[in-house]
Amino acid sequence: MDEKTVEQSMQLILHSGTGRSMVIEAVRDMLKDGDVAVAKQKIEEGGKEIGQAHDIQTAMMSAECDGQPVEKSILLIHAQDHFMTALAVRDMANLLVEMYAALKGKTEASA
Repeated sequence: MDEKTVEQSMQLILHSGTGRSMVIEAVRDMLKDGDVAVAKQKIEEGGKEIGQAHDIQTAMMSAECDGQPVEKSILLIHAQDHFMTALAVRDMANLLVEMYAALKGKTEASA
């Protein structure tokens, strides 16, 4: 596998993993302190990391569409798995925050 693909794969893993961890931490912190606004901000910050991973993926796909071969490898597949998982975790975290806020609002309204 060429060095550029290895580097891009590792960067994809790095940014995806960092973003995923930030998003999970945001939900955990929200469950401890109940601060929905902070959770949303932290998820957005994690989303920026995931966005960097997306940029790498897009660059690789664009290069391939332009006729530059991208060697497929277990490392690249692994990197894609990390990226897709990070996207799913981010989306689920946003739903959890919305659900928590809605339930918190109903609890406060009935008190």
